This record gives sequence, structure tokens and C-alpha cells, in this order.
Amino acid sequence: MSLFKIRMPETVAEGTRLALRAFSLVVAVDERGGIGDGRSIPWNVPEDMKFFRDVTTKLRGKNVKPSPAKRNAVVMGRKTWDSIPPKFRPLPGRLNVVLSSTLTTQHLLDGLPDEEKRNLHADSIVAVNGGLEQALQLLASPNYTPSIETVYCIGGGSVYAEALRPPCVHLLQAIYRTTIRASESSCSVFFRVPESGTEAAAGIEWQRETISEELTSANGNETKYYFEKLIPRNREEEQYLSLVDRIIREGNVKHDRTGVGTLSIFGAQMRFSLRNNRLPLLTTKRVFWRGVCEELLWFLRGETYAKKLSDKGVHIWDDNGSRAFLDSRGLTEYEEMDLGPVYGFQWRHFGAAYTHHDANYDGQGVDQIKAIVETLKTNPDDRRMLFTAWNPSALPRMALPPCHLLAQFYVSNGELSCMLYQRSCDMGLGVPFNIASYALLTILIAKATGLRPGELVHTLGDAHVYSNHVEPCNEQLKRVPRAFPYLVFRREREFLEDYEEGDMEVIDYAPYPPISMKMAV
Repeated sequence: MSLFKIRMPETVAEGTRLALRAFSLVVAVDERGGIGDGRSIPWNVPEDMKFFRDVTTKLRGKNVKPSPAKRNAVVMGRKTWDSIPPKFRPLPGRLNVVLSSTLTTQHLLDGLPDEEKRNLHADSIVAVNGGLEQALQLLASPNYTPSIETVYCIGGGSVYAEALRPPCVHLLQAIYRTTIRASESSCSVFFRVPESGTEAAAGIEWQRETISEELTSANGNETKYYFEKLIPRNREEEQYLSLVDRIIREGNVKHDRTGVGTLSIFGAQMRFSLRNNRLPLLTTKRVFWRGVCEELLWFLRGETYAKKLSDKGVHIWDDNGSRAFLDSRGLTEYEEMDLGPVYGFQWRHFGAAYTHHDANYDGQGVDQIKAIVETLKTNPDDRRMLFTAWNPSALPRMALPPCHLLAQFYVSNGELSCMLYQRSCDMGLGVPFNIASYALLTILIAKATGLRPGELVHTLGDAHVYSNHVEPCNEQLKRVPRAFPYLVFRREREFLEDYEEGDMEVIDYAPYPPISMKMAV
């Protein structure tokens, strides 16, 4: 019944909308950082042109061809647009965004060679009256986020310069740089990545993720060149990786309930920014976002029947809801996949007597989530805005006692932050999931209360790596973390509990491949 649901504001809070779109940058430079003379490029390296085309055109999915429904965008200044031969305009398979204070989209279309081409590419060109920041603002809007996978800045000099200054530089996720051994070039325009620690670096430290060997062009001049990819140092994900490394190197050997055995330390903390809907979804391996989202929404509805998740292809509770596992816990009267009064039940009905998963519990127990939402609206400085899933009297009735068991909310300057306490922390499988889950919870509560997302503070008790996870964790530690993605909402709902996984989308997520780890049960 809607009487017991959490009503969302009629007007969507600006703080929970994406302000600027993240982007990458593609550039070719000589050994001094020169990119040209403002009119032309002083070298001809076909291999670099192919590299540019591949990077800016290809989508992340296997064998997915660009279309107006899903493609990349290239942002360029008017001079860069003019430097493209008319027969190659617009760059095919991409949305061409041209920055100009004088030209409109219609002007750009009118400049195409013939009417057939103008009609064909009417939805592939857009003019922006402003700079890169205004283009990123446009591409962050709901009109573009569903259809644009990655945004690339492709020059020229003034646009590159803006890309390296705040606020744009804080959205810059990667620099694809080709260095041309062209010592004789006469460049007057330059692109140089600021050195770490300088004022120009704006607090960002650039790391090399990959670099090719030196190659020789088949352009007839045997020009030497090489490719590299630079990424901003992700210190937040490094917190997680450093903790995993420390546990493997220094952890205490522990025997545990599952019989697998762990390496463990006691007491740690990590902090993650959620500003501009930034989502701390680990990049050094792919995190199962759909599972994170479906489970969190399941919690918020007070659900306890794991079959509702498995029917959606989310099988994270299957083992703990199996007949054999429930019987081993003495819960023989439960239907298979009925987990008892676990997380969601305690969040929404703390203290109520639990019978079975399909009983009506409306109005029973303490609705901790609704109480927090109401307090955030009426007294945001309150120090009692917390909820717990740890109910000692109900623990024997749960398939599994809660691992993440308490969260407190805090408001400062219109930003909502959350501190999570987790007693048992499976660093390999569980913790990446938990970080993303409570980040999403904080963003949703911010939406429900008209606040902006602030920070997630994750406090860990027994932080452990299972013995059968050591090898895959070591593989993960070899990877250089990339920039975190962002969360956008495709649809708004009248009530918090009515949100579905398809109402939101993670954008600009480019993780490394998954790493298989077996769950200890």
C-alpha cells in the first residue's frame, strides 16, 4: 500500500542529475608536444589515422556496430571541423559536436556537399555555442546519455587546453596519445600533460596504463611513432587494492564457518566520493552491477524471498537459500529460498514477528528507512539518522546473519553522506558489491530528500581474503585502476520502492575483464 511507501519529490533535485559528462581525449603530438600550426597537421601517419578512427568509433560490446541508438561522440572546435575535408564530414559512425560561437547546426549541415548527405547526417551533427564545458553539459542531458557511449575530445589547441583545466579535467577519464618522431615539424600549438604536483595538474596525477613499442609508418618516410594510454590515478580504488595487498601479506590465518580459511585483519576504512553521481564501481575487475542494483532495490522493498532475485538472473543468494543450507541452519519450516527476517525485513520492519516471505507486514515493526528520510527532511542535523540490520533476537531465524549491519547518514552543505559499518568483509567477492550497493542507496536517499550525493565512508571490521581467493586477488592487484563511472536515471518514480533496475544506467564504465572467484558458503 502507498501509505507505507516513501514518496519521491515531485521535482527531481538538481543534485542527483548528472551535471557534466565524462570524456576521453585523443591527440597526436611530436616529441616536443606539438600538435600543429593552427591550420594543418605537419605529418602524415596513416596508422595514427586508423588508430584515431578505431578508438573514437568502436563500442565496448562485442560486434556492436555504431548506430544513432548507440554510438560515441567526438567534440571538436570549429577550426578542427574546417580542417576535415568536406567529403569526410561528418566523421562517420559518431555524433559530431562542433564548438562555435557563430555557426548553428543548420549552418554545419548546409556546408555538406549535397542534399542527400545533409539528409543522411541530420542526426549526426550538433553545434554548441560555447566551449567544451557546455558540450559536456549538453551530453550529460537525458537527450544524449542513453545513446552516447563515450565522449571523445579531438581538438584543437584551445579545446585541448580547456580539457586540462577544471572543471573539465576532473571528468577526463583517459588520454590516448600518439607520439610522432617528427623533430623537423614546425608546430606552434602544443599539448602537454601537466606534471603531477604542479598547479596546472589540478590535483590529478596521470599514469600510463599501456604503451606500445616504437613502430615504423608505411608512409614512405619511415616515420617512427608509438601509442600510449594515460589515465588519472584513482586513489579511491587504490585504497581497496592496498587493503587487499596488506591482508594477503600481513593477515592473520583464521579458520571460519565455511571451512575455507581466511587471511584477516581487524579494522580498516575507505572513503569514496559520490559527487555528480559518481559511482565507485571497481574497475580492476567487472562488478556485476545489475546484481548490485536488483539486490539493493529488493532490500528497500523489505523482501526476503531470494527466488525473486534468481528469477531475474541474480543468483547471489541461491546457495544460502537452498534447501540443504536452510536445513543446516535448523530452518526446516521455511520454503526453499525464504531467507527469513534478513536485511530488507530489518530495514523496513525491525522488531516485527516473522512468519514467512509472502505475509503482509505493512505497518508492522519500525520502518527505519522511512524514518531516516523523514528526519533528513525535517532535521538534517540530527545525529540519530541510522539504521541497523543486526537484530539479536531475530538472528536464529535468518538464513545468514547480516554482514553489512549499520549505516549512519550525515548532511553538510546540502550533501548527503553515509557511513557503513560492516562486521564481516569478504574482500574478493563481497566488498566490491557492498561499496556499490551503499553508494546507490545514498544516491537514492539523496533523491528522496532533495539533497546532493556526498561521500560514502566504509568502515570494515574483520576484513579478510579467503584462501581460495588469494591467487585471483593477486591477478587483480596487477591492474592499474581506471576512472570510476557515473549513474544516470532514465525514469523517475512516484515512490522509492517502485524503482527498477531499468530505470537507471551506469555510463562511462570501462572495467577490466571479470575475475572468477568461488563464493564460500
